[in-house]
Amino acid sequence: MAEEERKNWRRRLKVPKTAVVDEIITIKTMAEHVMEPGVRRDPETGVIYPKKIIDAVICRFNGQQIYRSQWFSGVSANPFMSFKMKAVTSGLVEVEWIDDYGQSTYKKAVLVVYDNEGKEILPIKIDNINSNKDIM
Repeated sequence: MAEEERKNWRRRLKVPKTAVVDEIITIKTMAEHVMEPGVRRDPETGVIYPKKIIDAVICRFNGQQIYRSQWFSGVSANPFMSFKMKAVTSGLVEVEWIDDYGQSTYKKAVLVVYDNEGKEILPIKIDNINSNKDIM
């Protein structure tokens, strides 16, 4: 573990590509990470491995936080997490993992939501714009 330092941890995010309005969807994530608790010793040198865990996971939809999770040293390596969200409008799902050193990584996915007639529901209601003044 000590001689094996990884620079680019893989992150996975699974979001349905499409949903019907008001459908409850499941968002799944997996973070490839050692989650070292900082209490184990190297058997050869006796040196304690430094603590390196993911402290927080934040999920945003169209820029607004919809889910936040605080993690501690008891979380296993390569943690998997899933949660549910009600699909109301199309948009960008973004998950951020923040470790105990303040470094963060992101993974993003697009969710397209359709109404009951099969039309895409956009996050911006274009039909409410009355003049060029509203666009600028």
